[in-house]
Amino acid sequence: MTERREETCPDCQATEANKDARITSIGKDLTTGAMHATVTWHTKDCPTHTVNQILMEDGARRAKERDEWMKTAFPAAHERLKAAAAALPDEAAAAPFVAALTELVAEQADDLGRFVPPERWAEILDRHFPPQSEEPTA
Repeated sequence: MTERREETCPDCQATEANKDARITSIGKDLTTGAMHATVTWHTKDCPTHTVNQILMEDGARRAKERDEWMKTAFPAAHERLKAAAAALPDEAAAAPFVAALTELVAEQADDLGRFVPPERWAEILDRHFPPQSEEPTA
């Protein structure tokens, strides 16, 4: 069970009785390692709350902008990678590196809205760089 902690805003001194906004955050106790929820109350004219809202909205805006940029930049970079890989001479030393990188990027390019999990990376890398004898495999 997660511990709940109350925190008083140093600017507005809001409590549950005179609040306008409640901010709940999750943190980890540095001493015990236990997770906890921190609840902070704010009044509607609290400068700390206003600054936090501005920063949160700005962060969300920047994340959307980066996401939109990525949706065109990643496929274009993927096409450049494929063209560069196809233009390389078939050198035995570089071939597994080129093949693995191309496959890893293609795996991500198939669905830009998801994260390629580490186990998928391990499968691809195992295929291009087979483990030696006693090493673990994916």
